Amino acid sequence: MSEDHEELRWLGTSGPGAMEDVLSRAYGGDRTPYEWLARSVSASASTVLDLACGAGAMIERLQRPGRTVIGLDRSEAELVEAAHRHRGPLVLGHASYLPFSDNSFDAVVSSLGIAVVADRPRLMSEVSRVLRPGGVFAALTPSLRPANTQDLRLVTRLAQILRVAPLLPGITEFRARDALLAAGLTKAEDRRAKYYVEVANREDAERLFAGLRGATTRNRTMAAVDFLVARAEQSGPVRVPLPMRRLIAIK
Repeated sequence: MSEDHEELRWLGTSGPGAMEDVLSRAYGGDRTPYEWLARSVSASASTVLDLACGAGAMIERLQRPGRTVIGLDRSEAELVEAAHRHRGPLVLGHASYLPFSDNSFDAVVSSLGIAVVADRPRLMSEVSRVLRPGGVFAALTPSLRPANTQDLRLVTRLAQILRVAPLLPGITEFRARDALLAAGLTKAEDRRAKYYVEVANREDAERLFAGLRGATTRNRTMAAVDFLVARAEQSGPVRVPLPMRRLIAIK
């Protein structure tokens, strides 16, 4: 999940793989957001594009015999990390200018890419272009809901410390239906689910904030880390909510 610095919205504070580290530890029941997104891809899909793939978490989860999963990202550092984790094939490229022929893929997936790219209409248009007729586009974005009272209290306190909401990078709410239709895609699903990252110690807290929207200063990030550590020491592991939204569209 990477684009030009000026195009990113609230990028996390750490390096390659930081976002994957957070999402891989976020659970709703027995599944992570990655498993939720992977379920959107039909078993019959033989060619899949992971758009803004980052370190390639979805590549690993989508691979199966007879299927080719290609990861694309503009960050060389992320692709180096993906290659280090033996994920590929990989392509260096821009999510809004895809270096693929028309009608190339049975499915396109993106974990957060649609949320951080500034020119979302262009991205969706490119997705539609490279999808085959009947192909599926599935994407995850951060969300503000669902959330219960306890979630809201914790999030509000963290936001006061950080001066920014403790969410994954990206636009949290936007109207998807019209944007998809304009690109030649028909919305099939727009669902939300809540995941939690458990923080039991300082390492857990630091790893969490490395993948969330960057605070305005490092001191504020460390203050938020201290807050979660103190609460965990007092009352046991803290469950930090990460609501997610899954969009599925068909060409």
